[in-house]
Amino acid sequence: MQYVLRELFDNLEITLTELSRRSGISDVTLISIRNGKSARRSTINTLLRVFSDIYGVNLTLKNVEGIIIQGKPVGSKMPVTEQAVTPSTNTSAIADIPIATSPQKRIVEPKGETQREKRTYKPRDTGIPDGAILAKHFAENHNVSWGTFYDHLTKGLGPGLIGMSTDTIPERDRVKHEAPDNPKRKGERVRYLTNDQQKPALQFWRRHGVPFAECESTTCWCHTFF
Repeated sequence: MQYVLRELFDNLEITLTELSRRSGISDVTLISIRNGKSARRSTINTLLRVFSDIYGVNLTLKNVEGIIIQGKPVGSKMPVTEQAVTPSTNTSAIADIPIATSPQKRIVEPKGETQREKRTYKPRDTGIPDGAILAKHFAENHNVSWGTFYDHLTKGLGPGLIGMSTDTIPERDRVKHEAPDNPKRKGERVRYLTNDQQKPALQFWRRHGVPFAECESTTCWCHTFF
């Protein structure tokens, strides 16, 4: 199935502010993407991951039309504005996605379409506190590979005995984070950074000379490092 980026925005049952909080992408950038402006690939990938969580389907650059990366439309030769207004016959509106956990239905009048049945969607609970972000997403937003950042979380860097440690066993410098058990997958952990842990993570990269990029979120501490 193919989907249209503008329809993903238009059928959301959460506010743009909430979408910004979940994705770490600023309101201004989200509006720009919704209106057909180009964005970084990492930003688009982050947005599609959040949309996938909200709608319960796997949304990628291959099955979503109306995306422009570095001035080039992805997934179609049509201009993004045309895709958003006149989807092709092979394009499925996001409202038609079957969601087994949301049986309630309602009737709405979509723009430019005949009246039809639409389903309501319940956003998925990420299970992390407000202002927190999954460690994997934090790394990807700053162009640091997840494998590298995972080592920073679990193995650390440096010669040892860093910080407040008084143990005789060498202790490497690590990124502080939260890692509770994953309630859905036994033996796995959900690793995330709270709002207070995100700035120290950036300082860790700077302290050890790890290259990282400025992300799209205007509230992120990374903007103070450039």
